[in-house]
Order: sequence, then C-alpha cells, then structure tokens
Amino acid sequence: MPFAQPTTPSLPPPNAPVRGRGLSILLTAAAIVVVAAGVREAAGIISPILAAAFISMIAILPLALLQGKLGAPRWLALLIVLALTLGGALGIGFYLNQSISQLTPMLPEYQARVDALLLSGLEAIRARGVDLDVERIMTAAHSWKLRDFADVIIVGLAKTLQNLVFVLLVTAFIIAEASSVPEKLRIAFPNAMQGPGLGGVADKVRSFLVVITQLNVVLAVINYAACLVLDVPFPFLLSFLVFFLNYIPTIGAIAASAVVVLITLITHGWGAAIGMAVVQALSGVVIGSVLQPKLLGSRLGLSPLVVLLSLVVWGYLLGIAGMFFAVPLTIIVKIVLDQTDDLRSLSVLLGDIASARAAEKRRG
Repeated sequence: MPFAQPTTPSLPPPNAPVRGRGLSILLTAAAIVVVAAGVREAAGIISPILAAAFISMIAILPLALLQGKLGAPRWLALLIVLALTLGGALGIGFYLNQSISQLTPMLPEYQARVDALLLSGLEAIRARGVDLDVERIMTAAHSWKLRDFADVIIVGLAKTLQNLVFVLLVTAFIIAEASSVPEKLRIAFPNAMQGPGLGGVADKVRSFLVVITQLNVVLAVINYAACLVLDVPFPFLLSFLVFFLNYIPTIGAIAASAVVVLITLITHGWGAAIGMAVVQALSGVVIGSVLQPKLLGSRLGLSPLVVLLSLVVWGYLLGIAGMFFAVPLTIIVKIVLDQTDDLRSLSVLLGDIASARAAEKRRG
C-alpha cells in the first residue's frame, strides 16, 4: 500500500488582506476610548499625582548630587532636598498670596484705565472716518470686567493651593523611595526595563523637564528685570506667571506675554507697553527658537503638530493641568507605543521626521 503524501498548507497570496486586521483596529480604538474616558473621570486624582511625580523628577537631581559627588549621607541629603522642595513651594505660595491681596483693591482703578484706553482708541478710529457706535461698544465692553477675570484666577489659585498639601505629601514620599524605585521596576518588568526602551522613559522626561525649567527661570529673570526697569507693579507675580505659563508650549508663552504687556499698558501707557512687548518678543525668540532647540536637540522626537494637538487632547482629558503636562505625557505615550510591536506605527506618526527615519533604519 503506497504511503500517503503529506499535504502542505496553502499560503495566502502575497496581496491578500490579513484577516482580523480590521477587528484589531476597532478593538484598539475602543480600548483608547475607554482608557481616555477613565482618565477624564479620574482627572481630579491623576493631576495632583502627575504634578508630584514631575516635581520629584527634578528634585531627585540634587539628591543624587548630594549623595554622589558630595558624599552626604542618604538621610541628610533627603532631609535637605525635602526642606528645599517644601520650603520653596510654600514660599512661592506665600508671595503669590501677598501679591494677589495687594492687586485686588487696585482692580477698580485699573478697570477705569482700561475704559479710558478703549474709549480713546475708539474715538481715534472714528476720527479717521470709520462709522462706529462708541456707546454700544463701550456698553458691550463693560460686560467683561477685570474683577471677573481676577476672580477666575483667584478661584483657580485657591483650587491649586488646596491640592498643594497633597502634592507636596506625595512628592515627599516619592523622593524618599527614589533610590528603590528603579530596582523594583527592574524586578517587576525585567524585559521592558532592558535597553533604551521603557527604562529610558524617566531619563527622557526628566531631561525635558530640567531644560524647560532652566529656560523658564531665565525668562522669569528677564521679565523681572524688565518690570523693575519700566517700574511695572507686581514684578514677582508677573515673573512667576511667565515662568508658570511657559510650561504650556506656544500658547502659554503667548498668553503670559500678553498679560505682562497689558498690565504695562494699563499702568504706564503705550510707550512702556511697546518697550515691554519688544522685550517679550526678543526673549521669546532667543529662548524658544534658539536656546530651546539647541539644548533639547532631538531628545523630544515629537512632531510640532503633535505637540500642538497634545495640548488639546490632554487639556480635554485632564483640564488645565493636562496642558502643562502635555509634552511629558506624550513623550511617555510615544515610548510605550514604540515598545509595542503592533502599535509601533502609531509611535512613528507621533514623532518627527528624524525619529521616523531612525525607525526605518532599525527595521531595515
């Protein structure tokens, strides 16, 4: 009896569609929606924890310096770093509270100056032959008050200060366990922590935060000096606003500069306002267009369009806090996607052209 010939499985033609690919895409999209909905619902808890984590990433650097190069005992280095972190946060909160308490009684006077500037501008435009209903425009403008805008800022600051104690408490515990976290991650995720993959997430985010913080300090110092030279009131409050808002890419810098120029215009008129606008523009160009790309280089690896869209996405999910953390969170998402075989193409789409070419070389 002849032996039966073994049958070979038939292979699909090269151009045949892969079964199940559409279902996989739908499941991935559904999972993203579910995770995004969960993040949005838990934004009140996630945002303070993220703030504590990012503050800790910066605070860990002096801890390593004190223990490594200076040879300080761990308990002493930890005590110094915690004292500096907590003392700095509480000191800034105290000065902000003092500045706001001084600003509030002056709001009616500033409102009158805004009305006068607006009225003079409308009269100048009408004198050039443009038909304007000045009274109607002024009535509509009175529906928006500086006090209403200040109340929004004060309420937001109050909410921030409410979370400050929780943020500082979590920060203290993260810093205290900083030395043991890498070892625990290595034991828990041995494969993922090997090489430059997930193990480099903290280093990449920390590098970004340190560079941005340094540049924001420089911008704040320049703004403080300009306020002193032009005799603009509340220099510390305005400088902190510049420092704080510049963590939001592009939009934050524009908003901070507009507020500083507006305050200068209200208090000192057009001449000082134009001078302040020149200072803001020059410092923004030098810091944002020259120093920041030079210091960060290709460490971000994100498309400029993705950076802008990330403000919208994370702002929707986490509120204002999401806009501050948009770039670090997108960096983390990109690195995680890059370590997942079936989602690596999404990581390429999030990156710039240089990172896309590097990914193509790795595949080749």
